[in-house]
Amino acid sequence: MKIKNQNSVLWMTVLFCGFMISCNNGDKKSAVIHEVSMEVNAVEEKTTWPDLGNVVEVQSTGMNFILPDEIPSGWTTFRYSNESPMAHFLLVDKLPVVEGKQITYEDFEEIPPVFITAMDLINAGKTEEGFAEFANLPKWMPEIIFSGGVGIVSSWETGQTSIFLEPGSYVIECYVKTGGKFHPMSRALTVRENPSEGNPPTPTMEIQISREAGIEMIDEPKAGMQTIAVHFKDQGPHEHFMGHDVHLVKLEKDSDLEDVNSWMSWADPEGLNTPAPVKFLGGAQEMPAGNTAYITVDLEPGNYAWVAEVPNPKEKNMLKTFSIPQNKSERISGGKK
Repeated sequence: MKIKNQNSVLWMTVLFCGFMISCNNGDKKSAVIHEVSMEVNAVEEKTTWPDLGNVVEVQSTGMNFILPDEIPSGWTTFRYSNESPMAHFLLVDKLPVVEGKQITYEDFEEIPPVFITAMDLINAGKTEEGFAEFANLPKWMPEIIFSGGVGIVSSWETGQTSIFLEPGSYVIECYVKTGGKFHPMSRALTVRENPSEGNPPTPTMEIQISREAGIEMIDEPKAGMQTIAVHFKDQGPHEHFMGHDVHLVKLEKDSDLEDVNSWMSWADPEGLNTPAPVKFLGGAQEMPAGNTAYITVDLEPGNYAWVAEVPNPKEKNMLKTFSIPQNKSERISGGKK
């Protein structure tokens, strides 16, 4: 978890089917046909991602991040496959150098005990006492740079986000909750001095976010594989002490925007708690003002929303819905709406 106020930046990381085909023994031919059909469908549904240069493949199979220990600096595309039964995200934190000493992942591990105590108190209704615990966080916390990353990704989905990384020592983290406890997910990452030769992706769409105007869609959303530039015009703490970010939601007929609105604040005991009320397809995690991240996503026909992880994003113009219309052939054939 990352927590900020005007004089300090407080951050956290805390604790926290197989498919079976059965067939009649007397109908082996139909079973073979069924298996072939499933294989064809699997190929057809596999996403073909564009080549964006320095791609870092990341997986979660539970409360974990699987990725290389070291990567080159420069423009980096994180392709995050969430192969677990709960929503996660991938936030990239650059650890500071303080008085000539590099803050390490081992230093970083001093933080979870503080948040375990704080969140237990908040969940018990002792909010003031819980927030008082954050005074025990390390003094170097304000120096951490939240450098972006992949937004919330629902189970069995893949999110892709490109960001620029300076050389240094980093931590990858997630703090979505299960049972009111933050996921115990963090991982050390070294970004080497030798840079990759990549360039920023070429966007097909652009949006921007700011405290004053909220989320603004610069271009009309369109169907197909899109690379969406997310411009952070400014950055600063909201009432839950955190900055803003951008997440992509796929809305279904029974999706309730009020549920989404209330779920986006970690300070609410039910906020960010598994299961998520909607399907998340990734996004762009918090970055400093003036930075840009690039989200790559296949926008199929349907209803969507952009939303920030802030208290009451709707009131801040940080919950914005949009639709991708069905194409002509689907409308004529009466295809799935």
